[in-house]
Amino acid sequence: MATLEIEGAERGWLATVGLDGDGRPVVRAAATPDLERVVASRLQALLEEPLEGQLLGERRGEALLHGLAQVFGRRRPLLGAERAFAYVQGSSQVGTYAPRPPGWDEP
Repeated sequence: MATLEIEGAERGWLATVGLDGDGRPVVRAAATPDLERVVASRLQALLEEPLEGQLLGERRGEALLHGLAQVFGRRRPLLGAERAFAYVQGSSQVGTYAPRPPGWDEP
């Protein structure tokens, strides 16, 4: 089963996001309880972002996880006090992603 792994520039692994029975993202594990709430809130906001002509939240399953990884790559959001990036682990889908831009981990 595919998961979205979220890592920070300084601390490394921050959270693992899986899919619930409806194909919606849910935080499965996080480095701290506070971070779990931050990640869940950030995911909710990202679902309302446009990606390739449609809202990201309209996708389901692995397509949603891959879309979230793309948005993390473009936006380089702050989670807590550090820049975060995400990638999909264990996917049956082969994706191509642009390399992270120089300085992606700088505040």
